[in-house]
Parts: sequence; structure tokens; C-alpha cells
Amino acid sequence: MLDSLYEKALKKKNKINERLKEIENIDVDISEFWNDFPIEESSDNITIAGGDGSLKKNKLLSSIFYAIDAETLIFNEKGLRKVESSEIDIMHYHKHAEDRIRSYMGIFEIKNALKSFDEYEVDLYLFDGSLLGNLIRPFPLEKELNNVAKEKIRENYALHLEKELTSLEVKISSSKFSNDLKNENEMIYLENLENIIVVSDFLKKKKIAAISKTSTSNDYFPESKFPDIAIFDRKTQKQGYSNPKPVKVSDYKRDYFPVRNEHLQNLTFTIFYARLEDNKNLLKIELPYEANKEDVIPILKHIKKISAEGYPILLKKAHNDVVIKKGDLERLSLMIGFSEKQARPKL
Repeated sequence: MLDSLYEKALKKKNKINERLKEIENIDVDISEFWNDFPIEESSDNITIAGGDGSLKKNKLLSSIFYAIDAETLIFNEKGLRKVESSEIDIMHYHKHAEDRIRSYMGIFEIKNALKSFDEYEVDLYLFDGSLLGNLIRPFPLEKELNNVAKEKIRENYALHLEKELTSLEVKISSSKFSNDLKNENEMIYLENLENIIVVSDFLKKKKIAAISKTSTSNDYFPESKFPDIAIFDRKTQKQGYSNPKPVKVSDYKRDYFPVRNEHLQNLTFTIFYARLEDNKNLLKIELPYEANKEDVIPILKHIKKISAEGYPILLKKAHNDVVIKKGDLERLSLMIGFSEKQARPKL
């Protein structure tokens, strides 16, 4: 198998390299969008938080054994503190199992963030990834339950999920109702409601900047076959930022949200790209409100203050702290006492 791949690489290397070089010659004028701007570190003493999550899973014969780890770091002049949460469990196989586990990780990350807002006076929260992407990503199960079943679940459990959120306990609250629902699909739908409620509450905090190193969106250059981030990265090297661009959730999300629909559909995000240090990573930044240049410059200065090599240290440290390795999962299985092959308790 590898021999044939090596042969294919030799045959296609020139063609592939030519396609990769297309972006170097792309004829796009970014001058109306980009601002070369030396970003200074903020001198303000504010509380900045940032977090990340991780998951690892083993596919067993009968089920999936998984572990989730999430961490939020809170930094100010008093030092560094953290909010941690984790979970291990097994999940029986079904076609949405892996998406479901990823959703669990997202819920843990955001509930950690909400807890940090409650326990500390957070002035700016750095979220790793795209919050807009989380909102507009289609949920495949939405079309697999009939409307009567979905409405019944919303009526019976949505309010309970909102009350559970006030406890600030970092867990999957939907699991409390697992014995009440008829089948796996109904349970997954309930978990989706929980995810939407959690994200909605988080966005209400406003003091958030979602940061990504990759993106496929082309809001600035819709006619290009290359993403905005690739174009800005290729055409700029200095510190600076792009003109903030407001985007509405309703422009992306054509279907309704099963809960909090009016609030979420009416949300406006502001997106922009920035480079904190010359020749370092270009970052995509999302704010969950409408902002202008005067609004984003202080945010960039705050982020620059807790960054190294052009990337926020809090996000890098949180990522390194929560990474779950294969060996960690194997040790957890041994501690619980089941065989990886059979997922059966040892007698």
C-alpha cells in the first residue's frame, strides 16, 4: 500500500505544488480591508480567561469508551487560577455516537466558561474556536424525529435544563432524564437542546472573543475559491487587523433553533482577522456583538498582553493541560477494570 502511495506522490508532486502556488499569484486587492497597525500591549489590569477541551475515545466491540477533559484558566494581577471538569463513560454504538461525544466536550467547555464568569469578574474570555460555527452547524438528528416528539421533549424538559444550568455544575444535565425518554434519538435531541441553551447563555455574557487559527469562511472575498484567512495571510506579514465585519446569524442559519430561536436568529457577530506579531500566525476573531475599529483595538491590545509568538498563552496552556493521550485512556480502562477488547468487567 505505501509503495503505491510513494509512487503516486512522485508522479503528482509537480501538479500538486502548482495548485498550492495558485494562492501566491491570486489577484485580490486587500487594501480596502486591511490595516497595518503596530499592536501594543495593554497596560490595563483586567481579568482575562481562556479555555479548551479535549476528548479521547477507544472503540470497543460493544461500545465506545471515552474521556473528556476541560479547563478554563483565569489570569489577572493576582495570578493564575483554573476551573476544571472531566468525565469518563461508555456509549453504545449508533450513527451519531461520535458527534454526540464531541457535543459533550463542547458543553463541558462552555459550562466551565460560565462557571468562571460566575466565580471571577472576567473582563474578557478567549474561546478557542468558532462560536458562530457552533451555532450554524447543522444537526443531522433534527430531521429524524417527528415534530410531535420534538415538541413534547421541548415542553417537558427545556425549562428543566435551564434550571439545571443555574447550578453551575459542569455535567451533561440531559442525562438526568435518560430513563424518561423512549429511545436514543430522543435523548440526543434533548442533549442538542442543552447545547443550544448553554451556548445561548454564554453569548449573553458579551465579553468574549472567539479565536481560530483556521477557517474556511469567505465573508470578505466571496468570489474567491480561497478562504479569507488564506488570502490575508498570504498578502500580509506585518502586525495589523482587517476592518471589522458584522454578520448576522440569520444570514447563515436558514432553519429555526428549537429553543431560544428569536434571540439567536437576531444575533449579530463581528468578525475580523489580526496578526499580533510580524510574520506570526494570522488569527480569526469573532465577537458576539456588533463592533467597530475603535472597539476591536483595545481587545487586540488585551490579547497581545497575554500572548507569545502571536498566540494567546492561556489558550496554548489550556490546550496542553487537557490533552488526553492514548496511554491515559488505557490506564483509565485498567483502573476501572474492564478488558479493552470486550468492555467486560474483570471478575
